[in-house]
Amino acid sequence: MKTLWLVVLAAGVLQGAAAAQERSVWSIDDNVSASYRLTDFHYVEPSDTCALAVCTNAPQTDYFDREYGFIDGFQASASGLLLRERLYARARYDWTSGYVRYQGYTQSGGAVPSTVSGAVISDYSVRLGAAFPERSVMAVPFFEYGHHAWRRMVGVGTGQAYEEDYRHDYMALGVLVQMAFTDALVASIYASAGQTMNPAISVPAYDFSQALGTAALVKAGASLDFRVSRRLGVYGAVRYTRFSYGQSVAQPSGSLVIMEPQSNTVMTSYEGGMRFFF
Repeated sequence: MKTLWLVVLAAGVLQGAAAAQERSVWSIDDNVSASYRLTDFHYVEPSDTCALAVCTNAPQTDYFDREYGFIDGFQASASGLLLRERLYARARYDWTSGYVRYQGYTQSGGAVPSTVSGAVISDYSVRLGAAFPERSVMAVPFFEYGHHAWRRMVGVGTGQAYEEDYRHDYMALGVLVQMAFTDALVASIYASAGQTMNPAISVPAYDFSQALGTAALVKAGASLDFRVSRRLGVYGAVRYTRFSYGQSVAQPSGSLVIMEPQSNTVMTSYEGGMRFFF
């Protein structure tokens, strides 16, 4: 009987030590973070779709308009494991601003001289999921809601610059998987898929404002965290986002008839920053 009690006691101690180790590892998710963000931005309006008279004057390229380049920004976020480490929650804000190269064509099919466009992009999102920690691995199926806004300044430096504002909400379902190599080193990967909601465009200079078509949205990413001390850590990450806008209806604007064609946007962001644990 004494031997049995010793075995039970030893098992309890080991289980408590394992649980304590899990809490130590996954407390890396209880943090606020800030980082520098470099975004590789690609926007394309494909030429294989009809947009007013452009259907009969399509350029030889596979796009009507495209913008691409690297732009700088930052991100700030807060996350935590709640309800005895069974609920994962994260709130995040991203802001990016800069200039990208612009190439496009007029409705008559003529090429617009290469120029640059201004871009100011802001995103916020909230993520909630059920956490399943198991020693060195944790899985988190999650739901995410977010909002995306892009202020686009077309024709910068030409004397005919004007602003276009794009925006949409989205909902997505995904899975986050984290692996702890040590108590201080944790790798994370995630992937999600969802739908844009309420996409719209407005162009104040032409009094143009229309809804855009909804489409699928895909997000994925990976990060590596290193805990420097109990309160401080550093991390690096790469994140990928892809979504589309459907064509708007045509709207008269003075002597013009304006519409927004279908478009695709891809953003790949590289982050490096610090986390502060609580």
